[in-house]
Amino acid sequence: MKTYFTLLLFIITTTFSFGQSKYQDVVYLKNGSIIRGVIIEQIPNKTIKIETTDRSVFVYQMEEIDKFTKEAILENNSTYNNLGFKKGYRGIVESGYEVGVGYSGIDRLKLNVINGYQINPYFFVGVGTGVRYYTDIDQVLIPIFADFRVNFIDNKFSPYLAFDIGYSFDATNDFLGEGLLLSPTVGVDFKISDNTTMNFGIGYEMQKLYFYYYGGKYFGSFSSYENSGALSFNVGISF
Repeated sequence: MKTYFTLLLFIITTTFSFGQSKYQDVVYLKNGSIIRGVIIEQIPNKTIKIETTDRSVFVYQMEEIDKFTKEAILENNSTYNNLGFKKGYRGIVESGYEVGVGYSGIDRLKLNVINGYQINPYFFVGVGTGVRYYTDIDQVLIPIFADFRVNFIDNKFSPYLAFDIGYSFDATNDFLGEGLLLSPTVGVDFKISDNTTMNFGIGYEMQKLYFYYYGGKYFGSFSSYENSGALSFNVGISF
């Protein structure tokens, strides 16, 4: 009898444990985000703390939460919510056209290739290079820059803010150093598959350039180091 009781207890315990492992806590936020993991702390009417499968811990105020439930784990669930960016490597390719603004602004074609790391659904850091072709002066610059991005919503459709800072080299003049590059951008990411996201952005790019002027017979030629600004319109894909 004792043996049967022990066996029965083992079966019940195993079944309960197995059943528990097939479920997870799910927090639905009012902004549309869905966070999956294990609720590790709950302060009634104040906050919920949830840990995701990659050990990231998020704390949400009750007023941010629409509801929270316990749901079955689906085999195709991603690290976060199967909507936003997953932690790990992320590559970005962007192209576009930039319209010169201001006295020293020059139109240019743009291509960026960025490789980096998605820290969590909201923060990305990477290193990039690319090409800038200045159509009015037939000049090609090769920038090398750091890229920082923030996504405001952990969802398949998310506004983002990006900031690039780096230095450009003149490919039409023996790759001599040209100057500082700064480029803030705002836009939206739209997830089109589990591993692919499209982005559309509008920004401003400031590139330090050497300008050479001919002052005529009496003033001769001279150069000036100036900021060449442009409005940037780009479309990209990340994977």
